[in-house]
Amino acid sequence: MKIAVLSDIHGNVPALEAALEDLERWRPDEVIVNGDLVSRGPYSLEVLRLLQTRRPDCRFLTGNHETFVLSCADATPDPDDPTFDLRRFAHWSADRLGAAVEEIRAWDDHLDLTDLDDGSSVHITHGSRLGNRSGIQPETSDDDMAAKLGDPRDLFIGSHTHRPLLRRFNGTLVVNTGSVGQPFDGDPRSAYGRFTFRDGAWEAEIARVAYDKPRAERDFIDSGFVDECGPLAGLIFLEHRQNRMHCGPLMHRYHGAIKAGEISVADAVSQYLETL
Repeated sequence: MKIAVLSDIHGNVPALEAALEDLERWRPDEVIVNGDLVSRGPYSLEVLRLLQTRRPDCRFLTGNHETFVLSCADATPDPDDPTFDLRRFAHWSADRLGAAVEEIRAWDDHLDLTDLDDGSSVHITHGSRLGNRSGIQPETSDDDMAAKLGDPRDLFIGSHTHRPLLRRFNGTLVVNTGSVGQPFDGDPRSAYGRFTFRDGAWEAEIARVAYDKPRAERDFIDSGFVDECGPLAGLIFLEHRQNRMHCGPLMHRYHGAIKAGEISVADAVSQYLETL
């Protein structure tokens, strides 16, 4: 049995095309999209339709950005809210998804497979058992790991952090699949997870796939993402270009002040960039 798990595509068409070509050569029995297919990037609807066309049998799970887009689709944008520019790209993505937003509502939060024919058990979710924003990282402590994994499974597959990971913990093979569209580990290549059940046990590997990154950078511009999604869009574009996280540190440093109206998102981004 072979399973491919793709995640954190974030509207990156050329990265998804390259990953799909690679897994077609690998020939998995099943393909699962483990959240964050849409938003935070240029072409959300296009990546959804590409997957539905090329892999009509694939299964979709929600990530934090699907949750974010759904919440924005259900709300009226308020430009006077000091936090509006933190959500502008998600409103923009929801608008471009249009009626396809209703398809996303039907996606499951996770897969918990305990009755596989081979007798093994697998849990797949975007973040962890603690939620789709609570990911598993290389520095996750043993105590935190136990809480994030919950009830033991032979194989636990998460994503969310954009940083690949393979680790054994109390008999469970724990894997973070990294990101197809926006890796944050310094490697510009797409990452996705390959899982094979062989000789009574799960084996895992992280596939790395080169793609047309200059084309992806042009897509950020040509789609209108950089010009229309506010000051945070420029920081997301920088993350894409550098394969390094910036929005997380910005939020850690400035979110409270932004929410209180003490600093605008634009000024927070400007100050953050001065520290780099």
